[in-house]
Formats: sequence, C-alpha cells, structure tokens
Amino acid sequence: MKSVIYIAVTLLSLYGSPATAADNYTNALLNEAVRKGNKSTPLIVNPTLTMERLSTSDGEITYHYRSMTLTQNKGVNQFVEEQQKKLYPYVCTSPSQEIFRRHGITVNYLYNDKNNDFYAVISIDTTMCNEVG
Repeated sequence: MKSVIYIAVTLLSLYGSPATAADNYTNALLNEAVRKGNKSTPLIVNPTLTMERLSTSDGEITYHYRSMTLTQNKGVNQFVEEQQKKLYPYVCTSPSQEIFRRHGITVNYLYNDKNNDFYAVISIDTTMCNEVG
C-alpha cells in the first residue's frame, strides 16, 4: 500500500493534478503535431491556396492559410458559411482528425487574403462533433 501511495505522490509531483497531467499530455500532443506539420510547410493545397504553417495555443491547433483569391470586403460571411459546411464534417468524421476529437481539441482554420492580411477564422470545437450529422 505504501508503494502505491508513493507512486501516486511521485506522479502527481511530476505531472501535477490529473487535470494538469491531461493538459500537459494534450499540449505535448499538439506541439508534436505542429512540429511535424510545419516540416511540410508551406504546402500548396491548390493553385490559389497555401497552408503557410501550423500553430498551437491553449489546447487548440490552428492551420494558417493564405488565399490568392480572397480580398478584404469580398464576401467574408459567405466564405465562412461555405467553409464551415465543408470543414465541420471533415473534422468530425475524418480518420486523420480523430486524435483531435479524442482529446477535445479545437481546430482553427485561419485564412489570410492575397495581401496576407487577416480575412477570417473558422473554429471547430471537436467536443460538439456528435451534434454534426
């Protein structure tokens, strides 16, 4: 019994409380995904869209894109609506996104316009994926 308590105390001192340990694991997972993903960036998705880089912060991962067709004041709401229709089902069902769903990670898609100015961001809370049909 003493050895079990000693192991528990040792683990808690190394990793913090169980919630902190999960946060540390999630952050380590995200840092590794970003590190590996950034080895392949910039990545030309199609002739008008480039994934510039990935980043992570506070249990979220962000894909940073630059579009050569988007311009300020040109249909931002329509663009966001169209992208959400594509991205929600992808994030919520794709095997490649399963690790993010399993850990409740928010996936952000940040778009810059052709002048590399912020255009829009679409955030998908993977804990809501069960509500996506």
